[in-house]
Amino acid sequence: MIAVDSGNNNVGKWINHKRNVREDFKKYFGRDIKTADAVAVMTDTDNAGNSALSYYGAIYFSSE
Repeated sequence: MIAVDSGNNNVGKWINHKRNVREDFKKYFGRDIKTADAVAVMTDTDNAGNSALSYYGAIYFSSE
């Protein structure tokens, strides 16, 4: 898992993220990949003991 946001700084804001999944995989697992079978997008509050409401939109993959 890679946390791209944490804390309360962006509460109430629509945030856009752009990731290089292939580079992330290389960095964290030490292997180069050409395809991915699955990618999970999650909101997790277990450690904080809180709850959250999240909306996700327009998730896509590109070569850019």
